[in-house]
Amino acid sequence: MTSCKKTVDPIPTSGDTFDNLQVPEGFTWSTLNKSHFQVQIVDVSGNPSIALNGYPLDATDLKGNLLQRVTVIDGKASYYLELNSSINDVRFYAPTLEIEHVIGLNNQTKQFQLPAQLKAVKVYNDADGDGVADDFDDFPSDPALAYQVFYPSPYSNTNLKSGDDTQIIIWYYQMFEDLWPSKGDYDLNDLIIKLRMVTNFDANNTWVSGTFDYYIWTNGASINLGCGIEFFNWTGNVDDKMSLQYLNADQITLVPGSYNATFTGPDPDVNNGFIIFNNADLAKGTDYWNTGVGQSANPMNSYLSFSYNVTPPTQNGHMAAFMYLFYSDDRGHEIRPIGMPPTTGANWSVLRTHDDASPTAPWDYTPHSATFLYPYDPPFYATAARHPWGIELEFEGNLKVAFEKVSILDAFPQFKDWAESGAAVNTDWYNYPVNDPTKVFDVGALIPVK
Repeated sequence: MTSCKKTVDPIPTSGDTFDNLQVPEGFTWSTLNKSHFQVQIVDVSGNPSIALNGYPLDATDLKGNLLQRVTVIDGKASYYLELNSSINDVRFYAPTLEIEHVIGLNNQTKQFQLPAQLKAVKVYNDADGDGVADDFDDFPSDPALAYQVFYPSPYSNTNLKSGDDTQIIIWYYQMFEDLWPSKGDYDLNDLIIKLRMVTNFDANNTWVSGTFDYYIWTNGASINLGCGIEFFNWTGNVDDKMSLQYLNADQITLVPGSYNATFTGPDPDVNNGFIIFNNADLAKGTDYWNTGVGQSANPMNSYLSFSYNVTPPTQNGHMAAFMYLFYSDDRGHEIRPIGMPPTTGANWSVLRTHDDASPTAPWDYTPHSATFLYPYDPPFYATAARHPWGIELEFEGNLKVAFEKVSILDAFPQFKDWAESGAAVNTDWYNYPVNDPTKVFDVGALIPVK
């Protein structure tokens, strides 16, 4: 495959190459730990208790920043957290009783133990009558909604759009190579998407709606790319894998007026998939690469957003969403995160060609019936050495990126040990780019200081 954009001469690299990386099985090339679990409320003797039924139990970080608030039902509180893999402990706090416990995410059994004597719970006002007191209800006048969960965590009341710069905001970044099924140069800057999202739940902790905001951080791709997102019902975890189900057709619908129909809309080839944009060059408004060569521009000048509703809401599940890239002139040519199966719109005949080692057995897309584990093994969109065409991370601020044609190994010296350890070390490798402006490009410098 050839490139129509990447015409710069390669910059000499170190002795390390991506081909030499040896990574453990099951590695997702992500800095995130995606966990779905229950906390059992127990009394002082360790027996199940319903004393907190109908009251909130907050999951926070160790500084007290809210990660997720849920209602205790039948003596249990269920959580769906996506946190940096370096975070091992979460603080759980019952605000009505002012009780807290720190519980390890790796604990097989997670229990919130109550003391022998409980303080009296004051009478709270509940204006909308949904069972969640106004003090804890993010929508105190709407009985259909109760809680908002912001991602990336911790909880933030800022507008999703980047216009609020009064505090540092954590962002999710998805970084892609564009030449699948052939290996690229592993600068991982062909398309980088920067986003935040919010998910809304009702008083019964049921996922009912949400909003996404996207920015095209870099676009150094060799061809024109589109980008979509596919939604799943996340039913739980099996060991360290997510158990996912396909949703019924049209179970998720876009909210009219919440998106720019020129670029964004339902994907006609994917049930519950939305196309964010069909062509990155057009969606940006002004042309830029933001990779150290070619044109550069402030990527935050324009953004794409959409809101959605889930009808009917999915019981006992949570939203999981995974992006897919596709060639603008060849919709079936998709590129996905490692371990995620192709969408129904993908051309399966491209799998296992060139450098791709994806499985090719028939796939079951039956809604709410077929369940699969992510990352699927043997992994989709992986080389024989389990190398990806995309990675994901969270970053508190504006991510620097590898200069055009510079391997991410040379741009971020800690990346190699992070990958080969399966994310056991150097979990914040992205904080330590090499101090060399010919290898690392500071996209954030393009954003005017307010």
